[in-house]
Amino acid sequence: MNTRPDGEAADPARTVRSRPTGALVRAAAVGVSALVLAVLVGKPPLILVGLPLLVWAVAALARRTARGEERGVPLPRLRLNRQQLEEDGAASATVTTAPGLLTTASLPMPPHADLAPRYGSRTGDGTTRLRIGARRWGRIEVGPAHVLTADALGAYRTEVTLPATSLQVMPASVVLDAPVDVPSPIGVSGAHLSRRRGDGTALAEVRAFRPGDRLHRINWRVTSRTGTLHTNATFTEQDTEVLIVTDTTSDVSPAPWASTEAPTSLDMTIRATTAVARHYLGAGDRVAVFDIGHLIGQVPAGSGPRQLRVLTDALARASRDDGTLRPLHRMRSVRPGTLTVVCSPLLRPEPIAQIGMLVSHGADVLVVDTLPASIGDTSVLRGRPLKLEGRASERFWPEAWALRRMQRETTVRELREAGVPVTAWEGASSLAPVLLSLSAARSAPRRRRA
Repeated sequence: MNTRPDGEAADPARTVRSRPTGALVRAAAVGVSALVLAVLVGKPPLILVGLPLLVWAVAALARRTARGEERGVPLPRLRLNRQQLEEDGAASATVTTAPGLLTTASLPMPPHADLAPRYGSRTGDGTTRLRIGARRWGRIEVGPAHVLTADALGAYRTEVTLPATSLQVMPASVVLDAPVDVPSPIGVSGAHLSRRRGDGTALAEVRAFRPGDRLHRINWRVTSRTGTLHTNATFTEQDTEVLIVTDTTSDVSPAPWASTEAPTSLDMTIRATTAVARHYLGAGDRVAVFDIGHLIGQVPAGSGPRQLRVLTDALARASRDDGTLRPLHRMRSVRPGTLTVVCSPLLRPEPIAQIGMLVSHGADVLVVDTLPASIGDTSVLRGRPLKLEGRASERFWPEAWALRRMQRETTVRELREAGVPVTAWEGASSLAPVLLSLSAARSAPRRRRA
């Protein structure tokens, strides 16, 4: 029975047969031929030519028999040290065979990733490890891996192709530098102060005691000073439901001559979605995701760290390479007062119509513009040459996108005139001015209808 060097029995289903290399065949052929020729011709010096080669071949065969490799060597295994990581993170792929086997592993270069060593090939004794650096969110296919093993003498070798495995890359987590106040909290309990009074911790006023007031809210200091029973009135504290509407129907890339690291509109949409969800989940609110396209899918409302893991897993499983045309999703209704954040490049009419539907249902809508600023440089329409980094444009790509951006500005202006704030995604501080204005509008005095 075939055994490993450590004494354990080898499973035939997990072994692979090794084959002699060309060096072993040539050494055996030359060694035997030299011995035979020395006997036939009668020239003993020829033995000195073939004997070292024959000794090396016999030593390789004896070593293989002693290690129990005549029936096969362990099948190589490919493992990742982690299945998920964030953008700009790194994972290691380890190929393991058996001690004493010279193992060479080669991986193809995956898109939007880096390999170390640079060309994705490394050799080690029984174990070899390669580093994979992720530059973009989504799924990265690691492999298929080509593994070449050989014994220490280079006499026997095996070649195995291992199937690819998936590595999920989550969008980079950005902490928004913005308040957590919402215009219309609609929950029961939470961190947002309501405009109506009730049970809470935020003091509204000190007023005279009325029948039905709770005794533990009596303000004894004011009562002793005035001689009349007074009580503390407080505002209720509520949570809210935040709905993030993502537009994944199109992925607009910067100019062909731009850097491959420049973010696309889909990159900015996914990163904005992650940042907004992390921001409000950290405040204790319920967050849901509605995808107009088909990359992310629908994420029901939830709260807490578990909801953040569910949402980031859904974003990491999204694939940017799926070019299948599918019908767009339409939202039928939304609860009035829901804070709705729409992340869209505002290029297709369907997301714009969805924004109008949300406003008509009474939602507090905020639009995050995720079209990269590098797309549609309008300077080409003002007579100034466009910098192409030493290359001349053979098509009218810059002029066409400049006109498209000007048309899109009309849509942005109409949304703002309709009372829908639109802000460009520029990182952690993108939503701070808009959320501050919404908070100020919530506390501003209102005119009572006659």
